[in-house]
Amino acid sequence: MAPYYLIVLTTFLLSVFDLVKSNVIRLLVYVVYCTVLILFVGLRTVGVDNDSVNYEEAFNLAGGMSWPDLITGNYEETMERGYLLLNKAVYALGGGIRTVFLLMAVVTGLVNYTLIYRKSPFPFASLLLYVCFFYFYRDFTQIRFALSAGLGLWALFLLTERDYIKFALLVLIGASFHSAILVVPFIGLVYMLTKNYWFYFILPLIGAVGAFFDPVMFLFSLGGLPPTLAQYVELEEFGRGGYVISIIAQVFMTGMLIFKSRLLKCYPKKVVDYLFVALSIASFINLLFISFAIMQRLALLLFGAILFSMPYVSKVLETRKSDRFLALFLRFVFMLYILYYGLKMVSPSLMQPYSIM
Repeated sequence: MAPYYLIVLTTFLLSVFDLVKSNVIRLLVYVVYCTVLILFVGLRTVGVDNDSVNYEEAFNLAGGMSWPDLITGNYEETMERGYLLLNKAVYALGGGIRTVFLLMAVVTGLVNYTLIYRKSPFPFASLLLYVCFFYFYRDFTQIRFALSAGLGLWALFLLTERDYIKFALLVLIGASFHSAILVVPFIGLVYMLTKNYWFYFILPLIGAVGAFFDPVMFLFSLGGLPPTLAQYVELEEFGRGGYVISIIAQVFMTGMLIFKSRLLKCYPKKVVDYLFVALSIASFINLLFISFAIMQRLALLLFGAILFSMPYVSKVLETRKSDRFLALFLRFVFMLYILYYGLKMVSPSLMQPYSIM
């Protein structure tokens, strides 16, 4: 399991480059290391992660389907047609499942790592958050979801810029790989109803209380779950979410609430607003459906907002000389905790000994 630990430790050590003033050096190191992260995922063999065997079966299934059936969705497989069409294209060109892995890793990496570098004031800190919270779960075991989540974050920023055409296109593309991205337009609708920060701040607490009333079974009894989710309930494959990421989200929501005026001097209002709303809804979903792991995919997609809310809050604190050293110290302590969390994520329940042969 040493390669996984090395990835986490290296990402942590490279966070020192956030302090380097030369943009050329920062960009060069960032590009080289992100390339390593992409290849580390894309070149793995089948069996390294939990889902690769299932993806291999889906690849063979797509290869045996006709183009018309795939395009029209005339098949029983629950996977979205965009991903199956990609598999069919690779199959028709003589490639294999590992070609699919590499393509998905490259596209997902370009989407996520480009967005992080463009939007985060501390890209290496954001990269550490991504690696420790999302990388092993998404890029390894949920590659369709990983791409959809990355496109969802891009779409969220496009929504703040009112670029609705590109926003709609990204959502449609993302939905063709994993339907979880459809939670992003929901964020826009909720934001239209209310922009009150205090409402969003207490919303996760409401979700935590609601979890005691077993909302999954209540919705199931009303017939209010889609067939795919209903199947998970019937098979009792609930699993559980975790409280840690909701706690961390609440900490940074508190920081965004306290330092809102300073944030708005550095960043556009809609960006700050949408990141706050995304964290609130993510935490609400996570806590409300804490006993139903399949719903956590919606929460985890939106929790990506923490990749930017954390460095934004840190940045505004470090702009004042009187607060700078304390802010740097707090950021370092937080990143030490993220390092600990990332090392704990390296578990046989998620991944097996790494191999590219």
